[in-house]
Amino acid sequence: MKKNLPLYLYGAVIIIEGVFLLFSKHRTFQTIKFTLGIALIIGAILAFLTALSRQRKQVEFSYHEIHALAMLVYGVSVLLFANTLETITYLSAFLFFFYAFSEIIFCNWFLNLGEEVAYKIVFIRVFLGIIVGVGTIAIMNYYNLNRTIVMQGYGVLFIIIGINILLYVPIMKRKEASGQ
Repeated sequence: MKKNLPLYLYGAVIIIEGVFLLFSKHRTFQTIKFTLGIALIIGAILAFLTALSRQRKQVEFSYHEIHALAMLVYGVSVLLFANTLETITYLSAFLFFFYAFSEIIFCNWFLNLGEEVAYKIVFIRVFLGIIVGVGTIAIMNYYNLNRTIVMQGYGVLFIIIGINILLYVPIMKRKEASGQ
């Protein structure tokens, strides 16, 4: 449990951020900006801690490390460069596209390792990556019509990503040897 604590906190922070955005209709821009930026920086720190706890497993380390770096850049960018809701919207779209493509790429990487993988988990994660990518496109389609829907939609995507992290299950199957 203690080994996975940063992972659970990292997923929880992302879910809480999603819930915040889901119910942010009456929040000021500054509140959204600072909450989003600070929460994702905290999530990035927790993701780095998760990556460091998995150094023995190179693919898992890279997965969490790259997502941590993306969240850190996103959080800092929101805090320093976002002066309008439009900027936050575009930065968020970039983050979600990055997440979608990286999830699919990492799953492909797992399949190409030539080791035994849990196919059910790989396909679920590819499916979630596609959902996040398609969801981002659908949400961006409504940007000019209703910005509240955009923030709520992004909240749902953050919740999906957070749940994916909380339900994190290693893709690689463990070898059934007595020495391991």
